[in-house]
Amino acid sequence: MSDGDHINRRDFIVTTAGAASALGSGATLATAQPQASPPPGFDEQKPFAKFWPMQLRDIVTVNLAAAAPELANEAVKERHQIYCHLLMKLIVRFWNGNKRGPLGSYPRRVKQMEAAQPTQRHRGDMISDPDQLRINWDRYVGHNIACIAVDGNGEIIDFDFNHNHFFRSSAEHAESRMVRRLFSLTDIFDSWKTGPNWKSGERIRDKSHAVSLSDVTLYTSLESCAQCSGVMSLAGIKQIVYLQNDFTAYMIGNIMFNLANPVAGSLPGAPIPIPASEVGLQQFKTLNDAHLAFRKDIQDAKDKNDSTRSFFISPDKTFIDYDSDITSFLCTDAARDILDEGGKKLDTMTLRFPGEKHPNEEDVLTNQHCLDEARAFFKYADIEGYRGSPHKL
Repeated sequence: MSDGDHINRRDFIVTTAGAASALGSGATLATAQPQASPPPGFDEQKPFAKFWPMQLRDIVTVNLAAAAPELANEAVKERHQIYCHLLMKLIVRFWNGNKRGPLGSYPRRVKQMEAAQPTQRHRGDMISDPDQLRINWDRYVGHNIACIAVDGNGEIIDFDFNHNHFFRSSAEHAESRMVRRLFSLTDIFDSWKTGPNWKSGERIRDKSHAVSLSDVTLYTSLESCAQCSGVMSLAGIKQIVYLQNDFTAYMIGNIMFNLANPVAGSLPGAPIPIPASEVGLQQFKTLNDAHLAFRKDIQDAKDKNDSTRSFFISPDKTFIDYDSDITSFLCTDAARDILDEGGKKLDTMTLRFPGEKHPNEEDVLTNQHCLDEARAFFKYADIEGYRGSPHKL
């Protein structure tokens, strides 16, 4: 049952199950019965008590008409679209699909191969004019999940990427990294606008960007997991707009929002989860459809042992990876093409409501100012940024 001091869980479960069976037909194991009302203490938490008797489908359904009524305003949707297009453009700019490294074969990343021969390499985060301080990250091991933060004025604070593989961690998600960055900014006035080339550098309000996280909106390329939803809850983030579903996250952001909704004098509650389809972003459906097609096709390839449709083949051909995970999909040409199309719209979009401001705020940027801000931020990140925070403290 054990290997040294390590317990073999499989043997433990089998042995325990056998012992339970040995009790005989006369002994029965007690099964938990659903309670009519929440246990003492939990019954005092109004959102929790409200959803206690409901079905799962009710708990994962967020009433956005009540939680974010401003989404009925087309100008507000346009405002969100601007930042979604910026996020997609940043992802493509810092694109790196080398989840298994730059060498070997990625049958679904043909467009990302280097032209140089005879060594077959796949492109990583490449810049046109690298110097001693700006290396090309073709050896970076990772994928393309990113996040940007926007304050209540409509000004962009920062951006970051998922760096799980880089730090050999399962907790370095983009949203969690971004929240930690926001907390580090609460006591300083650091900004990408403080450089000598920025036209004004003035604040709309005389306080730091992140002094009130309850005004911050995060835009992320993938629906948040339990960790990130929890971190954003503790931080008091206002809302999160995501470009694609993560089917393995089980709508945990929706569940947390419903069960931990803000209560006066209590914790701030979970951020409002907003799928980008609700702000009119067509790439939301396109990415979801492409991911589902990817999963189906790669499973079929695995069943048929068809390596030409695998995700990765090692240089020595001894390892064939049929991984259908979302992080693999977000390395493929299919995902990049969709995000590239969405990112290019930042440069070409013509606003229908250029002079409109957010209806719930007063001293904020107009939609035209937001678009100008997004375009200026991308130019800054393109020159000064890294695959993560571009700020220089």
